[in-house]
Parts: sequence; C-alpha cells; structure tokens
Amino acid sequence: MDTIHGGSLRVSGFHEVTSPEGFCPLWRSYSSQEGAIGFFHVLAPHDGWQIAIHDFTLVHDMILGFPLPEYLSVTWHDSIAGEDLTTGRRIQPKSLWGFYSDGAWRGRIRGGVPVRSVGIEVKPAMSRDYLEQEYGGQFEHVRDAFVSLSDMTDFPELRSLLQGLWPLAGDERRSSLYYEGKVLQAMGLIIERTRIQQTGRRRSLPRRDREQILKIVERIDQDPAAVPRLADLAWETCMSPTKFKESFRVVTGLSLTRYVRRARVERAEVLLRQPEATVQGIARAVGYSRASSFSEMFRSETGMSPSEYRQERANPWRP
Repeated sequence: MDTIHGGSLRVSGFHEVTSPEGFCPLWRSYSSQEGAIGFFHVLAPHDGWQIAIHDFTLVHDMILGFPLPEYLSVTWHDSIAGEDLTTGRRIQPKSLWGFYSDGAWRGRIRGGVPVRSVGIEVKPAMSRDYLEQEYGGQFEHVRDAFVSLSDMTDFPELRSLLQGLWPLAGDERRSSLYYEGKVLQAMGLIIERTRIQQTGRRRSLPRRDREQILKIVERIDQDPAAVPRLADLAWETCMSPTKFKESFRVVTGLSLTRYVRRARVERAEVLLRQPEATVQGIARAVGYSRASSFSEMFRSETGMSPSEYRQERANPWRP
C-alpha cells in the first residue's frame, strides 16, 4: 500500500484487487467489505507524486488518526461528509480541499455517506524541483508557493482537471507521462493562484472603502437573513456594484454570495443546537421562506441535512 494512505486503508480492511475498466496497468486498486464498502485506487509511478481515488462508503462514522509524511494534497470531493479535527475545517461535498501536510492528521468521516473523491499528492522534493525550474527564487519555502490551498473556492480550472482524472471506459491507454503532465498542470494552477492572491493582498483599498466594507461584514454577521441587494449595498457604500464586489473580496477573501451563505450556515448551526427551535423557524431566521430551500443549501454546504446535523451534535461520538 502507498505510504500516505496505508494506515487508513489497513484500518478499514482494504486488500488489493484487479482494477476496474478504464484503469490502466499503472493503477493499483483495493477493495473492502468490512469497515468500508467499495474501492480505493492509487497511481504512483514513482516516489514524487501520486493520484488517489476514493470510491467507498464507511459502514459507521469513523475517527481516523495517523502520522503523515510531508506532502502537498489537493482533492475534489464529489461526495463526502466529515470534519478535519486537526484544523476544525468541515469536509463537505462538491468542494475542493487542499493542504500541505507535515505531520499527523486526525479527522472524522461520516458513515453511510458515499466517499467519492479524486486527489493529487506531491512530495516536497518534486515541489522544490518544479519551483526552482519554473519560478526560480520567487518563493523562499515550498509551503509559501501553496498558501492558496487554504481557500479553494471559485477554482473551476482545478476542479475540472481533477474530475478528468477519474478513469472511464477507454482510458486504459493513458500513460505515466499523461498523468504527470496533469500533476504539473495542477501545481502550476495552484502556484499562479497564490501569486494572484498575494498581489490582491498587496492592493490597498482606500481607508474609507475598507471601513465601509467592514461595516457591511459586521451587519451580515449580526443578521445574515437581512442582507440587502448588491445594488443597495453598492449605493450605500458609494461604490459601483463592480467596485463593491471587488472590494468585498479584497477585504474578506470571499465573494459576497459565498460570505452570506457561510454566515447563514454558521448561524443555522448555532440555532440547530437549541432543541426547541424548528427547522422551519431556523430557515426563516437565516433568510429562507421555505424550509426545503434552506435544507438544500445546508446540505450542499455541510453534507448533512439540518435534522442529521442536529442528531450529529446531540450524539457527537456516536459510532
């Protein structure tokens, strides 16, 4: 088994099997019918990088904890629900997930929810070589080039690249060079995103504009249900709608829409811990007239329905 995922695979009872249709001979596949039901696939032609595909469902909620080597990881989660207990970040479906590991990892993955994801993992020696060849001297440390991994929202190019790595019928002839090219392309996308974000942070907003945006942010945090329209916010801050959107992203790192959704989810999570609050009442409290629309949004952000989240928090260590 590979050095990165070997610990979790052994815990879940995986053993090596023949790879399915579409997987070229470079892939190694593992199957389990014990703690997890399904498959894990890994392609690791040499020691510098690998591609991993998760396609299974855990039988029960599982807390995983094991040491990890130093490596860069970026993953597209098509389906999953859980939490990174090391950082406190929620692991949710339809999302990109990236981090730079240099030690132990501990996380909780929800049972009964299909885990379908595809990711690229790169060890530091390859990252250093790539940075030296393509960006000689621009980054003092390897980790500095990948700081954009902390915010992977609105990154359709990388999402599309990762989704395309999942083999389909007819992909058996893909070569090691093909996959290595995709790994290098992904690294380039992440590094360029880091450079753009650093440039954006260096851009200084006029003090008045920054203060106006911070006032809007405070209002959203206090009452995410009552957010005015973009045009009204722009008028209130004496900006054009385009300038308001750009300024909001510079200050918060998120689009207005994304920030409001996150604020509504965080408020809903607090309310769901109150046993007397109904889902309909919580929906109205965070800006939704229909409980079904609220539930759909909540599931898309957390991987759980409001009722499932409430049960989860009522029994946080349920096996």
